[in-house]
Amino acid sequence: MKKMRKTGAAVIVLSAMAAAFAVQVSAASLADVSSLCKYLTEGAALTEGLAADENGDGILNAVDLTLMKRAALETAAPSEPATDDSYVTQITFASGAVTLKNASDQTVDAANASNVKVENGTYVTITQQTTDGTTNFGDINIDGECENGQIKVDVDENAYPKAQVTLNLRGLTLSNSKDSPIYVSQIADECVIAVKKDTVNTISDGTEYTNADNSAAAIYSLDDLKFKGKGTLIVNGNCKDGIVSKDDMKIWNGDIQVTAADDGVRGKDSIRIGDPDAEDYSSLKLTVYSKGGDGIRSTNDTADSGKGYIKINGGTIDVKADYGDGIQAEQEVIIAGGDINIYTYQGSGYTGSGTATGGQTNPWQGGGFGSGGMQDGNSNKTDISAKAIKTVGIWDEAGTTYQSAGNITFTGGNITIDCSDDAIHCAGDMFVTGGVFNIATADDAFHSDHNLSIGTKGSGSYDDVQIYISKCYEGIEAVYINQNSGTVYIVSGDDGYNAAGGADNSGNGNTGMFGPGQMGGSFGELNLNGGFVVVNSANGDHDAFDSNGNINITGGYYVCNGQEPLDCGDGGYTINQTGGTYIKMTAGNTNLTQTYTFKDASGNAVVTFKSASGSPGISSKDNSTCYSGTTVSGGTKLLGECPYGVTLGGTVSGGTQVTGSGSSSTQPGQPGQRN
Repeated sequence: MKKMRKTGAAVIVLSAMAAAFAVQVSAASLADVSSLCKYLTEGAALTEGLAADENGDGILNAVDLTLMKRAALETAAPSEPATDDSYVTQITFASGAVTLKNASDQTVDAANASNVKVENGTYVTITQQTTDGTTNFGDINIDGECENGQIKVDVDENAYPKAQVTLNLRGLTLSNSKDSPIYVSQIADECVIAVKKDTVNTISDGTEYTNADNSAAAIYSLDDLKFKGKGTLIVNGNCKDGIVSKDDMKIWNGDIQVTAADDGVRGKDSIRIGDPDAEDYSSLKLTVYSKGGDGIRSTNDTADSGKGYIKINGGTIDVKADYGDGIQAEQEVIIAGGDINIYTYQGSGYTGSGTATGGQTNPWQGGGFGSGGMQDGNSNKTDISAKAIKTVGIWDEAGTTYQSAGNITFTGGNITIDCSDDAIHCAGDMFVTGGVFNIATADDAFHSDHNLSIGTKGSGSYDDVQIYISKCYEGIEAVYINQNSGTVYIVSGDDGYNAAGGADNSGNGNTGMFGPGQMGGSFGELNLNGGFVVVNSANGDHDAFDSNGNINITGGYYVCNGQEPLDCGDGGYTINQTGGTYIKMTAGNTNLTQTYTFKDASGNAVVTFKSASGSPGISSKDNSTCYSGTTVSGGTKLLGECPYGVTLGGTVSGGTQVTGSGSSSTQPGQPGQRN
């Protein structure tokens, strides 16, 4: 008798003739695959007469399982569901029990099910793949209602190296007070949660527990997780988080509504919202309400990993964070499209003095960079991180020196923000080459600890980027600012554009400092290369355009309305104008009712807008002109809901030409300080 060895398991005696082990590919079936898998993983007996040694080496292991699975796939029709009577394709939850059915709608006894295990009546573990990425075995449909149940995915990654599991939610209400109601323990490829059309599904956990990973979330996965479908999924993370993936998370479509005690949606390695290959995102809506943490968050801070990022391609995303950031990534945020609405803490109406809720900070809010109080020039700043969109960047172990990453990129999207902290804040570089923004904040609107670029240099476009900042402390702040194209309209309480931040130091967490090489001395530069910008800074010691280095104007149109319209006096730096046109006035940001029009050298209207009446002067290096008191008809309205009449082109009549040079502060100051 020939003895067959099982790797890592008991020895089994099989046929005496080696030929008996050479299985013909046409003879393999899913039942054979299931039998061999149970033998290898659970020590179950093999089906009598099964020839399982696919490669004839006298050993039964995962190699034989793979060969047998391939043979079964080759003989099965690619789109046909599994025909194994013991293979469960339907799970219906009820109070205290579940009903299992196969593809033929026949009831399957839990003891005989080949791909699921049932414990405690309503705890169902899926142990086999539903697809390997190329062939459909038949997804698992799940419905019913249960107050104490669980769906667990535990598919051996060695036995199924390309496995996927797809869970079709078809009207499921599932709760669990002691564990995560949906828990993915392992899956080689990904677990797909498909929310089927015209169904409402609700997943809720309890208020106090820890799952097998010593954490808590209503939907929790240790591997990749993807959501799709055209139905509704309501997730209540009552203990801590709403949805968590310890790897990558994709949210392709569906109406997904998440409420969480801490973070709403968290993907450690990445979160991607909107299928990048899709053209229509109308079926994607993500609503997140975080009571204590961040709305959407990616946490991988390993250097050079290419992870720890959030990318939004489309859909409607609504985020409310009571005591945290709206969207936060450790290493990168990329927004290419979508209608994104974010509200944090008490919104732009916050008028506190640096302490949230009577001095009590949020218990979920961690310390470290970007989460503590930042002592800057804004005395009304909150002492929690309540930014709308933030990247943390990578720091040294002590948390004091910036290393890398932390970039934010916008190439599209409609972004509306109402927040009490910085609206958009990054530790690295910020690139804004597309998008329409409507921002109100009690702090800075756009803040980068390094470089910040708006638009595309040389494009000559005024509508590729559209930014309306109706309220802010400072509008655009970074060490080096490059204004290249687009339209920006700012109403600020302090500086409109601030290169290097001066003494503001609102960059990085508790240190109140910019990154290495950016503290003390003279640094920073403001480059105005193109586009159209109106800054209305508040009356007082506030600048429309402020730089601790030079202000270089090479093109574009600018309105400098501030007590100090253009200020680069710190350290003896200068305004270098080789192109472009600007008007300047010392009116402050009051009475923004006067209509102006910039005209090019040929007399054509470039842009019409409203600002203050403050005896402006003009400086032009391209023979452009500016008229006040004009009337415009036609043209293209920019900036969405902006009430200040920003219109591109059109036919202009009337008005008085602006003449004279006006006044500008270039007063000398101490290096590193803002006048």
